[in-house]
Amino acid sequence: MMQRLQFIIKFSFGFAIILGCLLGAKWIVMLSEIKLPAALLGMGFLVILLFLGVVKPEWIAPAANPILKYMALFFIPAGVGVVEHIDLFQSQWVMLALLLTIVPTLILTSLSPIVNRIKFRD
Repeated sequence: MMQRLQFIIKFSFGFAIILGCLLGAKWIVMLSEIKLPAALLGMGFLVILLFLGVVKPEWIAPAANPILKYMALFFIPAGVGVVEHIDLFQSQWVMLALLLTIVPTLILTSLSPIVNRIKFRD
């Protein structure tokens, strides 16, 4: 019983941290009217807090692990959206192929030196 209570407390604490990052990002997006998804900004906040050591990975692990375990379920709405708009995808396939190739390449090539610098700054 005590173990279960400890897990619930750890899960709630980790979930509160993740939710706090998301709500903070939603608040910033709403006030500044920037065209950036709040979930992406919140994830950025969480990564920054993890890199700075403000948040420890073991604090959010109890809440993050179930989310990651069932992450495939979060892609179902996106799949339904693709099926609903298949004609749009068929007419714009060249642009989509370019986007899906160029954007990840740019992100990986620009972020990898930054992450290496942060990771090995000793």
